[in-house]
Amino acid sequence: MQERQPKLIATMKKLFLIVAAMFAAVSFSACSDDDDNGGKAPTPEKWVKQIVFRAEWDESWTTTITYDSENRVKKVDGLRNDSYEFTYNGNSLTVKGSDINYTCKLNSYGYVTEVIEDNDEKDGAIYYKLEYDKNGYLQHVEKRYSYNESRIRVSECTWRDGNLVEYTAKDYNEDDTEIETAKISYSKTATPINIDLLYFSGYVPVDVYPLDLLGFCGRQSAKLPDKVDVVWGSESDSVDLGVYTLNNDGTVARIDGGAWSYELIY
Repeated sequence: MQERQPKLIATMKKLFLIVAAMFAAVSFSACSDDDDNGGKAPTPEKWVKQIVFRAEWDESWTTTITYDSENRVKKVDGLRNDSYEFTYNGNSLTVKGSDINYTCKLNSYGYVTEVIEDNDEKDGAIYYKLEYDKNGYLQHVEKRYSYNESRIRVSECTWRDGNLVEYTAKDYNEDDTEIETAKISYSKTATPINIDLLYFSGYVPVDVYPLDLLGFCGRQSAKLPDKVDVVWGSESDSVDLGVYTLNNDGTVARIDGGAWSYELIY
């Protein structure tokens, strides 16, 4: 029995290490899901620090994104030749641009739930309310005038397998109501980043620029958006999001649309 005891102890140590490794893996996976916050990315390697846009029609711009010590978006310079500053105070966020200001409330994931947009339009401030499911996916958006609370636009989102496959938006005009329906198809899966690539199509369920681009409006789709087909009234449009080139770590390096391109730098 004494000769077998060292072998037994060694076997128990191996089993302990295996169980510990399994526990660590499960714990890491759970933390990764819980830390999927708006305005952030899971690891520093996945934070987009620059977006470079080039087009054949002589339009180009370079956006630089800086982050604070908590990995939250702090400042955006050169985004379509404009700049924005982000100030956090508990669950409140203030965003200041050259011609637009946002006052926002954040949930525990860091996603915006309420947004007041102050701009130079004659109708004054605009109010947005965003609702999410328990997993952080955007479900419902209401856009209203602040001064009389009349609705401007209401959007409903449909998700399947972690991807936004359709949204329907109702625009409330003075004379009638217009309905916009967008269906999104996807290609391959890529490593998540803190930039919502659907924004580049020009069709999104909520238009609170640049919050929608920077990941403040809920979890993003698991796969890369490939095409958006849109119908409103008797008109329609179809947008091809281009060809993706990936880095070795699976992050998007470039989106090529032929006459235009986006380059993402981390």
